[in-house]
Amino acid sequence: MKVAIRTISISSAFLWVFLIAYAASAVFSMKDFQLTFGTLQTSISAENEIVFVLPITIVNKGFYDISDFNISTEIMDEQEFMLARGSTPVPLIGTGQTVNATHQVKFKIDEALNRSTRLLFDDTDLRLAQTFSMKAAETIPVQASSNVSLPWGAPLHNFTVGAFQVSGESAGHDGGHVEGVVSVSFENHAFFPLNGTLQLRLYNNVNVLVGTGQTSFDVPQNSDYHQDLLVDVLMQHVTTNGHYEVFVETSMFNVGPLVVPYA
Repeated sequence: MKVAIRTISISSAFLWVFLIAYAASAVFSMKDFQLTFGTLQTSISAENEIVFVLPITIVNKGFYDISDFNISTEIMDEQEFMLARGSTPVPLIGTGQTVNATHQVKFKIDEALNRSTRLLFDDTDLRLAQTFSMKAAETIPVQASSNVSLPWGAPLHNFTVGAFQVSGESAGHDGGHVEGVVSVSFENHAFFPLNGTLQLRLYNNVNVLVGTGQTSFDVPQNSDYHQDLLVDVLMQHVTTNGHYEVFVETSMFNVGPLVVPYA
């Protein structure tokens, strides 16, 4: 019985030595694992989504295969609001093998801007939280993470709506209708052009709709926009203070009403 117990103990010891040596060899082999990134690129999809494209090259010069490789990216604003998520799996990278892959994250800008409206108006930095996971020698899990900042340019930076100004009475209207102008301006800091329509509604201090106006716009990337918007109002209901409701419809996003007070 003692001989049997001693034999089992020796076998168990050899097994543990083998497992430890195997694990150490697999981990040591990771020093010959290389992961490099190309230049982060952005594009617009056919569905008017912003697509972040990151080329990656995986080189396995180690002793063992790498399995279940996965890179995942979460895009968040400064307040940790989740804007988008994407992942790219690579099932197997054999020893001595080089694999080129493309990691993509699609950014639904219309949804994001309606849930985090400060991205409309404020330039900021988005945080790209990346996680890399894999199995060394197809058994030992390995994981790492990193954070990258990505500058974001607001499409309606410095958005301003001026006071209503009467430009003259309109002879074609009765009931006190007059035509006036409201100045609208913003700076397109986004990496894409803006084209669409802007609609404005004018309310008095008791929330009565007293006038509307609409115009189209086409603003290239990194360009300013300034327009005197014609507004037809019922003058007898206009007050010295109230608010505007602004609706912006573009090929990339639709937002509104944006409530802007006036006095």
